[in-house]
Amino acid sequence: QTLPVLLLSLVGAVLTGELLQKLQTWRVFIRIEELFILVPILLNLKGNLEMNLAARFSTSANIGELDLRLTRRSLILGNLALLQVQALIVSLISGLLAFVLGMASRRGVHHALQNPMYDPASSINAAAGGLDATANLRGGYFEALLVLCVSMLAAGISSGVLGSFMCSLVVLCRRFRVNPDNIATPVASALGDMVTLVILGGLSSLFIIFMGTIISTLVFVALLGVIAVNVVLTFRNAYVQELLTIGWGPLFAAMAISSGSGVVLETYVNALPGFALVSPVVTALSGAAGSISVSRISTALHSGRKEPYLVVAATLFALACPVLGLFLLFLWVTGQAEVTGLFAGGFMVVVALQVALALLLAQQGALLLWKLDYDPDVYALPLLTSLLDVTGQLLLVGAYAVAGLSVEPDQVAVAVEGAAGGEAERFLTRLLR
Repeated sequence: QTLPVLLLSLVGAVLTGELLQKLQTWRVFIRIEELFILVPILLNLKGNLEMNLAARFSTSANIGELDLRLTRRSLILGNLALLQVQALIVSLISGLLAFVLGMASRRGVHHALQNPMYDPASSINAAAGGLDATANLRGGYFEALLVLCVSMLAAGISSGVLGSFMCSLVVLCRRFRVNPDNIATPVASALGDMVTLVILGGLSSLFIIFMGTIISTLVFVALLGVIAVNVVLTFRNAYVQELLTIGWGPLFAAMAISSGSGVVLETYVNALPGFALVSPVVTALSGAAGSISVSRISTALHSGRKEPYLVVAATLFALACPVLGLFLLFLWVTGQAEVTGLFAGGFMVVVALQVALALLLAQQGALLLWKLDYDPDVYALPLLTSLLDVTGQLLLVGAYAVAGLSVEPDQVAVAVEGAAGGEAERFLTRLLR
């Protein structure tokens, strides 16, 4: 049950990285640097929401709450309404934070106009609204609305799609006697970032056409109304009512912790060849293994049954490490990164340490939270995934150091000089964490 899901996580991480590479050439993303800042913040917070939903729903399935039709219907509708509330509020905060940070760094326009990737005749640039489409929006009311509306619309649409899919997946797992704890959270992680990025990219290029008009204000007001409606629906649902007020702390703590991984990536992405491609895969796979462990432990604690912690951890370790080894083979075959014998050995040591750390933190963290009367389904996953982001990248830096792989100093200087021309390029390095 777990091996195909881990392979899916690997594919999802690689495709997400490729998608981010494509988005960096879109004019709207470079001309409006707040969108660059928005992506890592939004993906971190929103990804944790969907993984929490998957973990909670898996627990409900395993303790029998989904076996009755009326209970199942109420749980599904309540969780989807709650997810909309959380996603829209989180995306609103993410958009505000991105806009404030963007206002603090306004050197991107000059570099953007000189960047050779800009071709006024290209279809991508035309779809983004042309050279003047963003010139009138910079730093003002309409640019703020662009960031907020795109962030909230992308979060709301993707949460509706992914939330419905995850609920259906868990129900099907229950019907076919497959343990959703082994499947749901990694699938949510693998699909969440990719779906959100696709929607965010499309909306950014399309929605900029309507910025500067009354339409943007009306859309924003309508989104606030959607939040209010879903708050009422959630409050009236006894199964999810209490979740309206709990679980926010871990989400924003995870955002603060994950900023450390952005610092690591920004520091080393230009100096270490292939680092931006390797690091998200290592953190994604270790996070998938850890999330499976957390979900299983939480179900065991809620149902009062014993979980063979050591056996589960050993199984996940034995599956995750070879999958990451396959990724290393993929890098070597395709030539997307320099894979020497020394680096391969260091990489596998890093993989083993990272996966072992993920499983250890998952087990001990879930048990500690339960002991302190906190639900692991709500509190464990955000903290776990953010910590793994930081540790995974630090361990990878060590592997590069052992292998002696780096870019020559003059190449780093060129990369830094190019990034100094615009703050958008500085924040781009955080996208692939």
